[in-house]
Amino acid sequence: MKADKILCRGSWSSIHGAGKEEHILSMITIENDQFSAEINRLGAELTTLTRKADGRQYIWNDTEGKYWGRHAPILFPSIGKSNNDQYTLAGDKFGMKQHGFARDYEFSSVTKEGTNSVTLTQHANGETEASYPFAYALSVTYTLTASGLEVSYTVANGDDKPMPFALGSHPGFALSQPLENYTVTVNGAKTPLTKFGIGPVPFRNGAVEPFTEAKGNTVPLSHELLDDGLIIINAPEATSATLAANDGSYSVELSLQDFPYLTLWSPEHKNAPFVCVEPFNGLPDQAADAPTDWFKKAGNTTLAANASATFGYTATLN
Repeated sequence: MKADKILCRGSWSSIHGAGKEEHILSMITIENDQFSAEINRLGAELTTLTRKADGRQYIWNDTEGKYWGRHAPILFPSIGKSNNDQYTLAGDKFGMKQHGFARDYEFSSVTKEGTNSVTLTQHANGETEASYPFAYALSVTYTLTASGLEVSYTVANGDDKPMPFALGSHPGFALSQPLENYTVTVNGAKTPLTKFGIGPVPFRNGAVEPFTEAKGNTVPLSHELLDDGLIIINAPEATSATLAANDGSYSVELSLQDFPYLTLWSPEHKNAPFVCVEPFNGLPDQAADAPTDWFKKAGNTTLAANASATFGYTATLN
């Protein structure tokens, strides 16, 4: 079968498709009639998502270098910050940076399906094994549809031992109006909404408390709300979350069936023109003086030996 073309730019790498190896550039472009998207092999990070009809850009890009230099990083094998930047496995300590390391390494294998879909895979290496002693493989598939984007993650454990991890998506959405003109509605969630207590930022404090600023299952956004740091909504029953402009001119709906927690964040005290609406399958550490045992950590998934698990969400764009 003939390999389909993927448009690319950046530094040279390699791509595999239809049994054929080709040389490509590190920024991969996929497209269909409605949308185009760019993905960086570094971290398999979605960097642009554009509606062709009017050029609307959904993903944040810090062209001025003032706010946040990322776009939509993948968080693995950790979410948030670890106590003392460490964690434990069976009593042994390992170092772990905030949000893990997957976003900072290339996804060395790239497989394409037509012009609208691509799968990127990252494998364990000597550096990752020093802080995460598992033969993992992390794959992400991006597929453009007529209504938006489908994102699917597969985590594989190649070891003969259980493997604990957390997985999250951290997309930043560009806003054309002030943040105060938008809401996030957590569809299907029990009301009143609850959130995890945070303190000191960015750690959890162990409490689950009422989200008093929410109105039913809708959160009116504002910089005042987010200037105290991230908000993690506890919503295991939620089916989706919708970021929407009050005037009806814009919406992004993210399905949440595989992600029991939803995080809201914008850089503190910067009045940034974007907001992150983040599906989480995992949680930051609860603040403590000692590292957390990942086999006992709240929110973590433990994958059996030589097993795999798939998580996904769709982004419906209007």
